[in-house]
Amino acid sequence: MADETQDTLDTFTWTEIGVGDLDRAAAFYGTVFGWQIEPFGDDYRIATSRGRQVAGLYRWQVPLPDGVRVYVSVADLEATLARVEAAGGKVEHARTAIAPEMGWWADLRDVDGSLIGITTANPAG
Repeated sequence: MADETQDTLDTFTWTEIGVGDLDRAAAFYGTVFGWQIEPFGDDYRIATSRGRQVAGLYRWQVPLPDGVRVYVSVADLEATLARVEAAGGKVEHARTAIAPEMGWWADLRDVDGSLIGITTANPAG
């Protein structure tokens, strides 16, 4: 998830699909795309294709209108969050650890209220 290089910084690097039933969704995406789906905690699954993590499935609390969340990889999470607020957006969810080897994530809302995630492999400065 936070496997960033200079080529992936500031680009979309992760997608999450909100679902009501994780087992049903895992069977669907496994059948449609051939993804291997593995648990990652109680309410999350990681989809892998040809040995590469490609997406996450999460149990939604409230269905999203479009069902999909995207993440942008950044070098400096805190500086990016500061720029969000300076540009008129809102930090929806502050830095949170994904897993020790996977980095951190946060959520922002843009000036129109769209939810976008950001990730980093870099610890807080």
